[in-house]
Amino acid sequence: MNRIDICKNIIQSINEYITDPDKLEPHRAKNHFIRNRKLSLFQVILYLLYSSKASMFQNLSCIRDDLPSLDFPSVSKQALSKARQFIDPSLFKELFYLSVDLFYSHIHSRKLWHGYHLFAIDGSKIELPNSSSNFQFFGEMFGYPDPSRRFTMGLASIVYDVLDDYIVHASFHRYLASERSAALEHLKNLEDIDIYHNSIVIFDRGYYSENMFRYCVEHGHLCLLRLKDGYNLAKKCSGDIRTFLHGSAKDGTDDIEVRVIEVTLDNGTKEYLATNLFDPLITQSMFQELYFYRWPVETKYKELKSRLALEEFSGATTVSVFQEFFINMLLSNLSSLIKNQVDEELLIATRSSNKYRYQANRAFIIGRMKRILPRILCGILKLASIDQLFRDSLRCRSQILPGRSFRRKKNKAKGRTHFNNQKVAF
Repeated sequence: MNRIDICKNIIQSINEYITDPDKLEPHRAKNHFIRNRKLSLFQVILYLLYSSKASMFQNLSCIRDDLPSLDFPSVSKQALSKARQFIDPSLFKELFYLSVDLFYSHIHSRKLWHGYHLFAIDGSKIELPNSSSNFQFFGEMFGYPDPSRRFTMGLASIVYDVLDDYIVHASFHRYLASERSAALEHLKNLEDIDIYHNSIVIFDRGYYSENMFRYCVEHGHLCLLRLKDGYNLAKKCSGDIRTFLHGSAKDGTDDIEVRVIEVTLDNGTKEYLATNLFDPLITQSMFQELYFYRWPVETKYKELKSRLALEEFSGATTVSVFQEFFINMLLSNLSSLIKNQVDEELLIATRSSNKYRYQANRAFIIGRMKRILPRILCGILKLASIDQLFRDSLRCRSQILPGRSFRRKKNKAKGRTHFNNQKVAF
């Protein structure tokens, strides 16, 4: 099954899920959506999947025009905001994990790097609306440029299938939560869905600890972790060495072998990597290439924040934040399926006939997916519209410009500009 067919299969499964009262039952608040009301549970779900980052009034106006079969009632913004609080975010979390399960159970051929699958784990700070529930759940902060101004942020963490461009697991935590704890949760999820065999998990600097490395070794995860300069493993490394992390009788731990690699960047800076990958075919120079395969997880966060506008939450409460977080994870995965299938077709088409290389326009695909998905779920469009999106995306392509590199700008801190944070929302 190719990625287009998998995408259609996922959407069909989503439709079956949100139209099944038994499956929806655990996700609605008790004694809500049980009688005939202006707003049904299905209508609110479709609204959340449909809503753009425009104002709620604009979304309410557009949904009646774009989804006439939904028969969306004339309700106030307050009524809609209240209704969505009775839908547990676990519903959209389940839909997101549905996309993960169906992808890995139906994909015939996953991409490999020298015979290995690649995962990257990383976290990112997410700006949140100021509200009493968010202050209570995520924590209260003060900062630049006004030390007296209150605001709040959360920590998003994902494990990302680098080569297949797919978010496997995602979590959202308090701002001061431990990234290592989130990473352990991701590793356990890879074990649960049993896709971690013959895979390398890549971590950025800050994730390394002896406990993290031991967990990877003891649970069969091949890993690559960037070391901080001050670690002893980095200090005693020159080139490519093997050493040991000594165990402790008190803690009941054994000695474990670790491979430490020194890599030299283009600017002459030396970095140090720790791994339990002892494959002799993976040389010292190849580890530098391997580590830079972590970079796509950074671009994935850029996609989530810019293309999917992750930080522009339409609701101010903690329930709303979690709802939209997992909706964006789902939309990202559906869009990735289209993009990767388009990229494969463009590679085949241009390999011999054109000196230029092209790739799919991710912004175009995301924009179209956000409009198409709710229309399919409402029955306005058929699943064949995904095939049309694929054909349109083949034409809406972008030229790849090789050799482009720019120094990262160090922007000065500036005031927070999120529209929901211009004033405290309570």
